[in-house]
Amino acid sequence: MNEPPNGLSARSSEPCEGSHGRAGGPRLHWEPGLGGKVTSLRFGERGREWLAPPVRPRAAPAPGQDWGDLDCSGWDECFPNIGASAEGGLADHGDVWRVPWHAPLTTYYGSAAPPDRAYRFLRYISAQNGLLRVDYRVENIGEKPLNWSWAQHMLLAADERTRIIASSPMRFRLDSAFEGGAPSTRFDWLAPEATQVAEITLDKATGRAAKLWLEPPLPAVVAVMVEGGDWLAWWVADAPFRHVGLWVNLGGWGDVPVRHVAIEPAFGAHDAPARAYSALDPLAAGRAKSWWVLVEAGRGRPALDALLSCAAHRN
Repeated sequence: MNEPPNGLSARSSEPCEGSHGRAGGPRLHWEPGLGGKVTSLRFGERGREWLAPPVRPRAAPAPGQDWGDLDCSGWDECFPNIGASAEGGLADHGDVWRVPWHAPLTTYYGSAAPPDRAYRFLRYISAQNGLLRVDYRVENIGEKPLNWSWAQHMLLAADERTRIIASSPMRFRLDSAFEGGAPSTRFDWLAPEATQVAEITLDKATGRAAKLWLEPPLPAVVAVMVEGGDWLAWWVADAPFRHVGLWVNLGGWGDVPVRHVAIEPAFGAHDAPARAYSALDPLAAGRAKSWWVLVEAGRGRPALDALLSCAAHRN
């Protein structure tokens, strides 16, 4: 892949020695004109399609149109907020998915600078074998401090056989939940409240949805495994992002059937902007912040167990 522009890194990353059954190199397709959305992600020549398919034709949003009114698919970015705020004039999922990105030809680098917003958001995707590295940078190009939060919004196709597996027990805090499209306060169908679990199954998630936040201490690795044994693993240990969210939806949210799951590396452990901003330092005028996310792809439970064991001993 092409070299990134200044300010974004493409350093090689090998969190653990050995491949642990690592998949082949990633092949992806993205649409700069559709808010930088990645529409396809596969690993290896015959790898499965990981990203959730569109439930409506992909299209740029009309002014004021909500994210949930569109295709509800693929991988985009939530910035400078995750949830909506009428008081702050912040749309659901933020700004950068709503505007066309600037992207040099044949590269996986893109940037967005929404009109009337005093920031620039940059993303560079690089790869080595079954490792996918995503580098991010935000620049405050305005004259005032920038309140911000962010989440990687990679929606994976999911069903009742999908599993969430971590290198150590996870404890969750509920942000929102839905059953049959109606708001709910329960997520015991996914994980018992106040109980720490290292593995979650979605066999009871039909017709339900929940957005959860992992409470510290965070596991070193959180993975999604699908039927057939393919898995994607997010490296949390030593990563610069501070928070991790989990979104599960097997038809509980949305006015059309939507079935997907997302591991969400993030800054700001709340969807509500005011609560997320209160826990983060604003980005000063003229300053920039960079971070990265590392995702590993592989196949087979033994390979994943070896990776989780390696990660747990490193953490």
